[in-house]
Amino acid sequence: MSGRRSDGPVPSDTLAALGRASEDPGRHLWLVPAPVASDVLHEDDALRELDELLAGPGLGDDAVARAVVLAARVPGRLRAVVAALAAAGTPVAVAALLGLPQVPGALEAVARALTRGLTRALPGADAAPVFFALDFRGSRARPFPDLLRRAQLLAAEPSGALRLDVLRVDDRPAYRLSFWPDTLAPRPRAALARACAADLTLLHGRLARLRGTRLWLNGFCFEPDGPVSVAAQSHLLRAWLAWSEGHAP
Repeated sequence: MSGRRSDGPVPSDTLAALGRASEDPGRHLWLVPAPVASDVLHEDDALRELDELLAGPGLGDDAVARAVVLAARVPGRLRAVVAALAAAGTPVAVAALLGLPQVPGALEAVARALTRGLTRALPGADAAPVFFALDFRGSRARPFPDLLRRAQLLAAEPSGALRLDVLRVDDRPAYRLSFWPDTLAPRPRAALARACAADLTLLHGRLARLRGTRLWLNGFCFEPDGPVSVAAQSHLLRAWLAWSEGHAP
């Protein structure tokens, strides 16, 4: 089998992505937002506070978190909150956009961020690397063997920037196809991204129909039952590929 097999302990971030708790929470890279405590603010007070935040010169990271909490209390301001987050364009703001109901402007803002290579902020001062990953389980569906074979052929590419990790989770086979473009110099990176773009988009579109498939772009996780549809994910994947192909503004 082409690709790389993981015979040792499964990385904690992969376990979490596949629905199991990390065995080593101290080493886990939390790439999803932490739960937000419930807010008991009265709706009129929430509206007043939110309008004050939106009237400011821009939303810092602390203000982003507060605006998201308040938006849930004042749904009539959701579009204004999305516009403010889009204007901020920071990793924290983009992560917040992905957790809100999708309204006009949200998807476009996330696409612009991915096109310029923005990555998810991790705890502390670190940032996630630029990467694509598709986590999927083994399946008895008729198209699955051909899809897996296509993923194996991609992972056989000699640069090492494309990988297929083969795991076992709950005694079932599980896979992670990943692409790490920033491990390459700009010219070979662009050439490889152009060469594999059609395969990556096809694999995402078809494997996303199978239960449990997750897409990762620059540390942002798109859950199969999350607010971002598969069609919208495909749009974001094309934006991510634009950066890898050297088309960023």
